[in-house]
Amino acid sequence: MDFKPFVPTFYALHTLIRFISPFKLLELVNWLFSRIDSKNATVHQSSKRNDLFVGLHLASCTFDILSAYMGQPNPESTLYSYLGGTETQFDVLLFERIFFQVFEICCRFKLDIADKCLLKAVKVVKMHKSVQDPYLPSIMVLSRIVASTPIDIISHCLHKVDRTKADLLYLITGTSPLHMSAFGFTFSEILNTLLLNAHKNQETSKYSLSDEELTMLLPTALLYLNSVTIKFEGQSSKPFQVILSVYGRLLFGGFSKWKIFVSSSIFEIRLDKLLTASREEFSNLFSDSLLGKAILIARDHLASNEDISKLDWRLSLFNQVCPSNADDIFDCCCGETGLRSLKQPLEFVNKVVAYINFCRILLFFDCNGSESPPLEKSRIQFLRMLISTWMLIVKKFPENNAYSGNIDGENLSLFRFLEFFVMHNVSELTTEIQNCLIKLDSLPFTEQLVKSFLLYRFEDSVTLKMLRTVLTSLSRGKFSCISVIQLLLAHSKFAQSIHSANQSLDSTQFGLVFTPMRSIMTSLVIPCTNLDSLYFKNKKSTSEPDLNLLELIKLVRVLFQIYVQQREEANVGDEEGINCRELVYLLLSSYGATCSEVDKEIYNLMLEIESNDKSSAGIVAQTDYIWGPSSLKMRKDSVDLKNTESFEELQKVKFRENIPVDPNMCAQTVLHFPYNEFVNGGTSSTVMTEACSTTDKLQIYDPIFILRFSIHCISRNYIEPIEFASLGLLAITFVSMSSNDEVTRKLGYEALSKFNSALEKCQKKKDVKRLGLLMTSLQNGIEGQWRRIPSIIAIFCAEASLVLLDESYANHSSIYEYFNKSRCVNMKDIPLFSTLFWSSSDKFKMDRLWMLRLLYVGLNTEDDAQIYLGNHIFKTLMSFYCSPLSDNDSKELIIQIVEKACQFHRAVRVLVEHGGLILWLSSIVSSLYLIKCQEQKRAAFIQLPMVFKVVSYITSPRNNIEWLPKHAMEQLSELSSNLFKLLVSSFDLIKEESTLCNSILETLTLLLKVSQKREISQPHFTLSEDSLFQLYKTVESCSKTKSDPSTCLALKAVLTTTPPVTIRRMGQENLSKFLRWAVATAIQSKPEDESIVSKLLRWLIASVIRGKISRKLIDNDNNSFSKRESFHSLQSWLSSKNEKVFEENGCDDVLAATIFYLLQILGFNHSLLPSAVSALCLLLVPSSSELESLIGDGTSLLSLCTKIHCPAEANPAWRWLYDEKWGEVSNEISAAEKLDEIHACERLVMVASNILMKKSGFSHIFELKDVENLNVYDWERSLIQI
Repeated sequence: MDFKPFVPTFYALHTLIRFISPFKLLELVNWLFSRIDSKNATVHQSSKRNDLFVGLHLASCTFDILSAYMGQPNPESTLYSYLGGTETQFDVLLFERIFFQVFEICCRFKLDIADKCLLKAVKVVKMHKSVQDPYLPSIMVLSRIVASTPIDIISHCLHKVDRTKADLLYLITGTSPLHMSAFGFTFSEILNTLLLNAHKNQETSKYSLSDEELTMLLPTALLYLNSVTIKFEGQSSKPFQVILSVYGRLLFGGFSKWKIFVSSSIFEIRLDKLLTASREEFSNLFSDSLLGKAILIARDHLASNEDISKLDWRLSLFNQVCPSNADDIFDCCCGETGLRSLKQPLEFVNKVVAYINFCRILLFFDCNGSESPPLEKSRIQFLRMLISTWMLIVKKFPENNAYSGNIDGENLSLFRFLEFFVMHNVSELTTEIQNCLIKLDSLPFTEQLVKSFLLYRFEDSVTLKMLRTVLTSLSRGKFSCISVIQLLLAHSKFAQSIHSANQSLDSTQFGLVFTPMRSIMTSLVIPCTNLDSLYFKNKKSTSEPDLNLLELIKLVRVLFQIYVQQREEANVGDEEGINCRELVYLLLSSYGATCSEVDKEIYNLMLEIESNDKSSAGIVAQTDYIWGPSSLKMRKDSVDLKNTESFEELQKVKFRENIPVDPNMCAQTVLHFPYNEFVNGGTSSTVMTEACSTTDKLQIYDPIFILRFSIHCISRNYIEPIEFASLGLLAITFVSMSSNDEVTRKLGYEALSKFNSALEKCQKKKDVKRLGLLMTSLQNGIEGQWRRIPSIIAIFCAEASLVLLDESYANHSSIYEYFNKSRCVNMKDIPLFSTLFWSSSDKFKMDRLWMLRLLYVGLNTEDDAQIYLGNHIFKTLMSFYCSPLSDNDSKELIIQIVEKACQFHRAVRVLVEHGGLILWLSSIVSSLYLIKCQEQKRAAFIQLPMVFKVVSYITSPRNNIEWLPKHAMEQLSELSSNLFKLLVSSFDLIKEESTLCNSILETLTLLLKVSQKREISQPHFTLSEDSLFQLYKTVESCSKTKSDPSTCLALKAVLTTTPPVTIRRMGQENLSKFLRWAVATAIQSKPEDESIVSKLLRWLIASVIRGKISRKLIDNDNNSFSKRESFHSLQSWLSSKNEKVFEENGCDDVLAATIFYLLQILGFNHSLLPSAVSALCLLLVPSSSELESLIGDGTSLLSLCTKIHCPAEANPAWRWLYDEKWGEVSNEISAAEKLDEIHACERLVMVASNILMKKSGFSHIFELKDVENLNVYDWERSLIQI
């Protein structure tokens, strides 16, 4: 047969193949293979090969296109779709025929193209993480096809190993536990034979593996070792040691000649186009590479062999890998320094990363061992090389600065990743070996490191942070810190960077304000609740310039502390140091006096300089506490006026002209005062809680500094008492007296005393008299020295200090009358509450809103909440909320007040147990989904974020554990039910606001977790199978992509509910849709302690087993099942079955297929196998007589089931917990019995796959007798006795 006439047609087909449906191409490939009679001996061999090459090439192209098409987020974007192709399903039976035809060709003809074609077919199945939902059912079926690959694939791949066969073997062994065991047995036999022949200097083995072939098989060997570690529960046996020993000798021998060994083509990643990715993606890429896995197995061998783990041996190998004359890592690792001209940059970086990891293993393997001088010398040499390498990278790639601070971004450059990786290792090493570094006579590389930073990475916050870590570790070392500081201060951009702090300030107020602010309450803007931050850690969105400035100030502070330490140790005076005085002036001119992290660092640094440098002492006070740009003018004017006679008077004038106090920022400081800020040793530190988190987003004054400023200016008579009050400084003084920090309160009391003294000296004008009434009433109400006054009283007095100065203000008369009548403020009362909240004046709405704002701002501590409870404030507000008199503005403020109260543990408990809080929230939610008008509903939905936040406080872990499940579950169930109805009924509105959907789902999850904490005998809130399906449909419609956060949250909500025993009632079609969505979502979820895939598998298994138990209890008369003795094995449990239980149902096959697929993804985790197999048997086993042909010769179903212990889920006392990992079997069993159980499970799980294959009409099933013929089980059983 002449192949030449077919060439033009073949070439045309090859050219147009991208425009043809991949599903049509499968049919074409099947037709081609059906025309080839591979068994006909009369057909010429070359002609047969030509036919095979054509078919295999088209099959390879088809598998490539199929993978690309099924992985497209939008399949319509492919070239094929432009011609009208829209298929979403294909014939899996057709794929099976082609797959096994290709497998037969591989084994018969030994063609490389056949191996490559089979590998591409397997990769189609293994693309579960990127496959789109419509194709997932097909992928699940195809995974069973690959798992049914005959065991002969192991011997085929181990014969004349190449990269393709090694990759194919790695993928195949992961699809079935029996393939894994067969590989382990065969591979161990090969290695034993190789070792035996090596001693006898002969080669009689069927398999002859070279070092290169062994290296290519390393990933599969590592996969097997990880598997048997779990299987044999960490027991060490000779065959496993043989694998480690062979690879140890191979790898350590190769690594000793690093450059030659790693230059082999087998270590190529073959993804050179990937030059940008996230840091996590790069890390995973390099750790999953062949070279990365070689480092891992070398580490394992080092841990298992005492001889080579000895220090002398490791140091000898390190000296071979890293000669003392090497300058940097590149020189040792690759011998390449021309980083710009690299042809394969990805391969280069892979080698560097592996080299660094390998050297760290050699030098830091035994961290608890004694540190010898040679070891310390080698570690220091390695650190020097790392620093030199980093310096070379930053010099060669200055454009990496474009990625400054973007270490956690999605598009990180390859060499930016390498720069970070090297610097991270430098940071870790300096911390680990700091004890030996401080012993050195000098640390010259420190100054070199700083110089490179100043030249190339000065504006990079990531490098700044790591440099600070390094210098902190070296703080006791012998290096010239003064030189480092001088280099830093002399940098051309240092002053410019420090001055950039002023650019972030919103306030540009200079000079005294003569028009007083009218009211603080009118400045209140309650921030909208960010739904995304309710249940997730809210990452601070600090801009890159601010982050750079913050890290720069922290670096200067660390350097100054080291400088002071070195100066004290050397007993040197200030004169030999730096110009600290000018540094303080620079910092003060850039200081904003706010609570921002940058300003706090600047202020703390100024305090430290003033306290440790004599020339700088008192600079801030000498400039009259004027900060920011105004301090520069004050300094200049002070020099000009210093020698004049009227210096003090002129200084007062200049002070009043340059005073930088902004009344609006004073108002914001009062409204958002940091009550949880504490001062330690003169420097401030903030304990972050919900109550003070808003200070990160709002610009407010630092209370400590502004109080010292207030004391200074009022003591010097720079401003009058009325001016002091009109600026808002008196208001800040009042609020500081309610601070939890004693230092802040003392400063507040001192400022108030100074103000009172100044006020008494003033002329008795109306404003002075009114402020006098306020001062007298407050002072009469305070009992004890430095006592903390309630926030509500402090805020009321702060507001009064401004309102009393303005007679035109609406509440002026009410507040004046209050202080005029009450000569003593009642610290346990809410001033004017009844008067203003129930006001009957023509401005009653304004009065009520003013009081609600006061209540909101005045609630900041647990003591404040107790005052509210004592005055029945919450009861009044919640009742008013539900009344017809309540308007939207009042409702919003009321729910905000309740939300704030729920932050306090005692208050929320009282509100839940005695205040009807949960029922009140439930009524709010129910009223929302009952609203028919969409516009009214949209307006009412504004209140929902606060409802979610209140629920999050109520269901906090502390409340959940202590009392919530016992006392409030019924109310929470009603709230949960209403939230679910709201989610389903308001689908159109929620679809517009994805964050709303997320919040409802997260709240449902919280409430379901609370239900799980109840005793098993108590009622629980759970979702029925119909509710689960409704939830899935709603979320699927709201989600834009399968990686949308709402899908993950919905799946968590599903997995938090108790596994439904009636899940089969969904029906086959709905159950298939639901499980397809659940599996796809679980695969895409982010890693946790226990993966979502594992949780989903546990949930499905429990649903099946508990469901079957439930049906048995119903179907068996007189509760005979429940009266049976406890079942010890799966066989005794199955023998109690009623035929009704095993009636045919399509749902059983869907559940079984899903359980098998999830097991495959998890690598057939042995801790999950017994329960998973029990569920599969319940779903698929019709009768033992029909099953014997699927098991193998000499083995019965009953004998296998006898070896499997009854699953934990069959215990009536068993219960489901989302956060609880799979428990161990309670009864003690021997290692041999445990292994027999695993063997039985592995066989039965493949039997289940065969049953599913048979039911789907497939012609190929896995032959268990092939594994038995290898005596794999006997071999593994013998291992536990070795």
